[in-house]
Amino acid sequence: MFETLNSVLQAYKLKPIKEAEAELESDESKPCIVFFTLADERLTLLLATSRILPESAFIVTEPTWVKVIQKGDKSVLYILEGITMNEFGQCFHTKFKIPQRITFLCNFCTEAGFSFYEPVHQEKAQKFQFYEGLADCPISSGIELEVYTNDKLHTRLLAAARNVNVSQTMVFGFSLEKYSHHPVTPKVQLISLSRNLSNDEIREYLTAFPASQFVIKPSGVRWMGSRLCTIESKDNLDRAVENFKKCMDSLQDNNCLLVEEFIDSSITDNCKLGAMLRVFVTRRPNNVVETSGIICNLGYLDQPINGDTSESFSIDYVCNLLQLTNEDKNQLVEKINRLGEAVLESIIGYETQYLTHVLQNKQTDFIGLDIVLRNHKGQLEPFLIEVNDRDCIGTLQQYEVQHFHNRTDILDKWVETMLYRCYQYMLKGKNILMIGGGGYSKLNIFEFANQVGINIILFDSDSQHFAASYSSHFFNIDIDDHSKDIENALAVVEVIRNHCISVDGVVTFWEDNVPLSSLVASFLGKPANDYQSASIAKSKLLTHKKILADESSKLTYECREFSNGVDFRVLNNVADVQNIPQHYYPLVIKLDTGSASFGVEVIQTEEELLAKFEDYKSYIQTATQYGAGLSFKYQIFVTPYLQGSEHDVDLIMFDGELVAGYVTDNGPTLSTLCKEMTAIMPSLLDKEKQENLIHAAWKACHNVGLKQGVFNVEAIYTPLGVKILEINARMAGFYFPKWVFNIWDINLILYSYLIACGIKPFVNKNSFPRIYHNGFLCYASLHKHRINAAKLKELSSESDFYVIVLEKEIPAEEKYEVPYASVAICSQNIAEGKQKMKRFLEEHSLNREEYRFICEE
Repeated sequence: MFETLNSVLQAYKLKPIKEAEAELESDESKPCIVFFTLADERLTLLLATSRILPESAFIVTEPTWVKVIQKGDKSVLYILEGITMNEFGQCFHTKFKIPQRITFLCNFCTEAGFSFYEPVHQEKAQKFQFYEGLADCPISSGIELEVYTNDKLHTRLLAAARNVNVSQTMVFGFSLEKYSHHPVTPKVQLISLSRNLSNDEIREYLTAFPASQFVIKPSGVRWMGSRLCTIESKDNLDRAVENFKKCMDSLQDNNCLLVEEFIDSSITDNCKLGAMLRVFVTRRPNNVVETSGIICNLGYLDQPINGDTSESFSIDYVCNLLQLTNEDKNQLVEKINRLGEAVLESIIGYETQYLTHVLQNKQTDFIGLDIVLRNHKGQLEPFLIEVNDRDCIGTLQQYEVQHFHNRTDILDKWVETMLYRCYQYMLKGKNILMIGGGGYSKLNIFEFANQVGINIILFDSDSQHFAASYSSHFFNIDIDDHSKDIENALAVVEVIRNHCISVDGVVTFWEDNVPLSSLVASFLGKPANDYQSASIAKSKLLTHKKILADESSKLTYECREFSNGVDFRVLNNVADVQNIPQHYYPLVIKLDTGSASFGVEVIQTEEELLAKFEDYKSYIQTATQYGAGLSFKYQIFVTPYLQGSEHDVDLIMFDGELVAGYVTDNGPTLSTLCKEMTAIMPSLLDKEKQENLIHAAWKACHNVGLKQGVFNVEAIYTPLGVKILEINARMAGFYFPKWVFNIWDINLILYSYLIACGIKPFVNKNSFPRIYHNGFLCYASLHKHRINAAKLKELSSESDFYVIVLEKEIPAEEKYEVPYASVAICSQNIAEGKQKMKRFLEEHSLNREEYRFICEE
């Protein structure tokens, strides 16, 4: 059964498939991605998925390997056996003891796709298509969508409407009502037929066609590739008429015939070789489209160029053949990328507007475009020939087999999209208990939960909390006194049990509720960090003590200055102030349980600290700022003012393992109050320094006992290495989650919910940032007169800006105020982003020294 698969494995220089030694246990906490396909045709896709989530993707070649189980009004697909692969490229034929639920499906075995296969394969396709129709899990494309995506005329009309270069085309069909939604374009002439054309009528049409060379091809979901496609010339109209009739006679009622201008794709003058580019375009998790890669087939021009008539090369190879300079090559690739993205955007737009009858679990998220290059006045212009849906990777597999040392990452972005849709499906219907709803800036966590179908069970002290309407259950219990965390945790558990609510996970996004949340989770037997670790992380002072204590046993005295820990001194009274040595200044005074920089100030001299100390203590004791960490038993302490660059590190951890880490560069804070002002993401530090920051942040979490969750660690990269300032044992707030999603396509909210439910998260650790953000936080005392609500709304509509509103209204000025918005530039490179930000700041007379970080090289 596996002979053909083994031959492809051999071509990839991989070992033959093995039978698994034991049946697999079903694991509902892991994704299960399934491809209905022939064994040898999608190996490149299995390789790509296995690099990111090993042994979690399966090729299913037989309908008997799948089972349907009815759950209420839903039909759920389960896999019984399949072909999987580990991270080392070893294939296994695996069977499950108990069927595993399929969490993502890609069906390559459709009736349309197998129209010209042997009857045995057509029968399989019918059964696989039946299963697809029952599935409730996310599906890539689907039979209802491929009718459109694989329709050459449909996609050509969409592309022409977006001003994409397409061939001059005549279309002949008996039923063209399907295309009534498309705008009229001079590039495509529709000719509706009521009867078959005579030879003379065909000749007349072909004679009138403006191009002397043209291509005759069928259009419809069955007509993939170059089947019945011929290249014709007006010099031989007899042959052209004969092939026209042959093609027309083979069509079904809803298909049509295209006569299109032949575009000379010669790679050089007087050369018989032509180039056909296959461009792969992906719909990303945030619904942004992105060109994933380009490969090129070189073949003779006297026949259609496809996988059977050509050899595959990289776009770099072809550009070298064309003797393009680096600048010309970059411009050409940019044109091709924009063309591909415009086409997929138009397909998504059409599906959203007109194909509302298609179930929401199906969407087009990956396509391949066939493109040729025409030399027009010395400029190479890409022309779209046709679009193929996700069943377009045969060319890529051919390329990777021919160039096995140069395996691509073209499919990685599609796998990331699969994984994102997988995880949403796995969370749908989960009951997640949330401890504290937080402020208005947390609105997005509730909106996302509703979008996915997560049932939020919210406990909060505010009976009028805005998120009550986003929750399936809302309980108003006073949980703000954190000296009573154990008592409050028991009260929450009692409510849950009295209402007979099943809970799948417990989470909080509000800093002050992290220890309480861990208690509730442990009482309910749900995944969580232990209460002691959460309490240590909540206290900056205890965090410093723990890091220093763990490192003191491992480092000699001389080496401790290179540790990640920060020296500190607790201030209980004036005598403690007087005992601080002079070399300690300047220093930073902090509240050990403070949040959002509350109570953080820079002090230059002993005299200044003595003058401020009592007032500082008095202010802290009388302050009532919500979420500032004041409901804990806190201490005041000081640390040296460290020289270096400040950074935030966002971590995803599961069972102590570092899943992923993302570094942000922070600009200088205000000179006295340590308000964060500016930031750049992704970090501009070199790779090794970023790795040092991520490792130090993970090690600090490990030291205090944090094992799973999404965490935010603040650090300074000093001349003596990384120093950990504090650990926030919950997802970062403010702009961080949305920036990370925009830049890395990683949704920290999603991962927080996954980990709370005990679902192991996978991340593509080799992905690259998609864009850059450089921006600043808006504070009432600094910005309210220049950046008000109207200005924020105006900026939100501009593509170059990314605005996040953090407060429903601009708050009153306070000493330790919180930001009400963030304003950032979106750019493809940071130099461009800094120039745009510089112009914006100058136009709005925002000229503080701190802004130089985000607008100057």
